[in-house]
Amino acid sequence: MHQNTTHKGLETDFKNASTGIWLLIGLVGAGKTTLAQKLWATDPKGTIRSSLDEIIQMMSFYNYEPKMNSFYGGVERSAILDGLIDGYKVIVDRTNITRKIRKQFVSLVKKIKEVSREHLQLFDTLKEGIFIEKCERNLIESILVEESRKNIDIYSSFLKLVRDWKVKRKEPGLFTQESSFIKKKLKCIIQTEIVGVYFDLPEETCIQRRLSDPLNVVRDRVQKINWKAVIHKMKKKFEPPEINEGFDRIYTVNQTGIKVNR
Repeated sequence: MHQNTTHKGLETDFKNASTGIWLLIGLVGAGKTTLAQKLWATDPKGTIRSSLDEIIQMMSFYNYEPKMNSFYGGVERSAILDGLIDGYKVIVDRTNITRKIRKQFVSLVKKIKEVSREHLQLFDTLKEGIFIEKCERNLIESILVEESRKNIDIYSSFLKLVRDWKVKRKEPGLFTQESSFIKKKLKCIIQTEIVGVYFDLPEETCIQRRLSDPLNVVRDRVQKINWKAVIHKMKKKFEPPEINEGFDRIYTVNQTGIKVNR
């Protein structure tokens, strides 16, 4: 179902949202980072903004090394994963132009929710103390037997969460409502939303915005980039997002306004 909204409406929706991953989708120069900063400002205490570009800049000082791609991506994934498990809204500020790229994040959320459901089912059958010990053993076993290794970081993050519960349980007065707290936490993770914000803007608009970006002065010190060629190549690969990719809703931002597809 399509509905019209405004930038203020989008910001209000974000502020009132619960735990979720917000994937920004658009060409370089579309305005993703500007919107990400506005969304973050509506709820700074409850929001994490993850930017792959900034991770690379911070770790390489603009001296980008392609061989380090998997490392940069791992840092990004770790920040997103920990943020979602800790109950934050996480903004993924990158282009996300293909279904394959977006599937990585959708699959991550689905696995997090799956592990949370397994824990919640176990919680309803055991006493709290036994539940925590059982979870810890199960997670350690999952890490040891994980053959593909693609989910080890998920199990590790949950193990960190469970061990945090274990520590709190031993501290008098800090865990007096343990059962309700654990159940509430797991339900919160299970309800994690997957939201897309799609910038449907003309290629020329994106090129002009990028060419006028003040940060180009810094970028050019390391390597001059033909942004027109880069954005044109990116446009050819671009696959507009669809609800059936696993999104709970998609906001489409264009020159006439914003539409919501739920």
